[in-house]
Order: sequence, then structure tokens, then C-alpha cells
Amino acid sequence: MLRISSLLISTAFLAAVLLIAPSKGWAAELPEGVTVQTVAEYSVDVSGLEKVVMRKIILEPGASWEVTIDDQVFCNVTQGSILVTDHQAGTSTLYTPGSRWAPAKGNTVTISNPGDETHVHWVYALIEKK
Repeated sequence: MLRISSLLISTAFLAAVLLIAPSKGWAAELPEGVTVQTVAEYSVDVSGLEKVVMRKIILEPGASWEVTIDDQVFCNVTQGSILVTDHQAGTSTLYTPGSRWAPAKGNTVTISNPGDETHVHWVYALIEKK
């Protein structure tokens, strides 16, 4: 009985760590004022896909982060504003609450918070099977 309880506790702890810790390139050293939280991660029964990962991205006012998009992602702003500069396209776009966008896989973008309030957006990443 003790071994089963220990196994269950260890499994629950590992699952909690996996949900909290960012995965893939998102875990690289984050600049000051940038937080990435993995909120959900689940496998899917879709051809070519391994799983879907949902992350909450938080940028404090003035924070900026350059990141390469490793997977197909869909983004949705829920608080504050964010300026997204796509280095391949040479464009900069300001997104506000309710805005949605999908940066191209492989592109490098700089995201920054030009406003005076904390910015929050959600990223839904489609992780392909290897």
C-alpha cells in the first residue's frame, strides 16, 4: 500500500511540474518582466500531431522578448497591448484585447509591451509528431 501511495504522489508531482514548467524553446532564459506559464498540455488523436500545449504569456510594461516560433501557434490577447515585430516579414503589429493572430512557424518575432499595464496573451501550440 505504501509503494502505491508513493508512486501516486510521485506521479502527481511530476504531472504538476510538467504543467507549470515551460517546454521546448519557451524555457530558454526569459528576459526580466516576461513570464511563460504552461497551463495545459494534452495528447490528441489527430494525424501528424502529438499534443496541444496552452501557455499564458505575461509581459510587464516595457518588457520585450525575441523568440523563434518552433510550432504552429495561435495567439489571443486578453489583457493590455502587445507589439509584435515579425523579423521575416518586416512588419510590426499592435494587438489589443480580443485580437487573435497566428505567426508563421519558423519566424523570429519580438514581442513587447508598449503600454502601462500588464499584458496577457494565450498561446495554443500544435506540437507535431517527430
